[in-house]
Amino acid sequence: MALQLIQTLAVVIGVAFGLAQLRQLSHQREVQAGLQLLAPLQTPDSAETMLLIHGLPENLTGAELRQRLGEKFRGTLATLALFESLGPIVARGHVPIEMYAEFYRGPTLLCWRKFRRYIEEERQGGWPMLFEWLQWLAERMEALPQGGNDIPAHQRFSSWKSSKDYPRLSIPRQ
Repeated sequence: MALQLIQTLAVVIGVAFGLAQLRQLSHQREVQAGLQLLAPLQTPDSAETMLLIHGLPENLTGAELRQRLGEKFRGTLATLALFESLGPIVARGHVPIEMYAEFYRGPTLLCWRKFRRYIEEERQGGWPMLFEWLQWLAERMEALPQGGNDIPAHQRFSSWKSSKDYPRLSIPRQ
């Protein structure tokens, strides 16, 4: 009887240890994914392109975008393509939507607002799936609760003392 109890206890402890290891592995995967998510859009060229996009008025036609941006038009499309490539990664759950939103909520919404008319024109012209994942991400970003991500980090995390404070401070306030 005592031996059976010890064996059962050993199995329970083994399962608990295994579950803890899986949880730690999942966390490590999220951290790694977050770091990889930063790379393509954290270059000087990407920063310059985002400033160009920010400076554009909304609702420009494709012709107006080409005229305003000239040779930089291709670079702006490359930036939109980066967001497009992140959509399936988020949809598959490889990067949690909350993590994506912390990094790219603003830029995603900005790109969608500035290029929406152009994208819709191109879709009507025969490219129906152009930047479909950018649109999907923008719609997800718009659907997120207002609050946490709309407060600048220097204000939202002003009482931060350690990484243990992160969950409490990152919760969207309503």
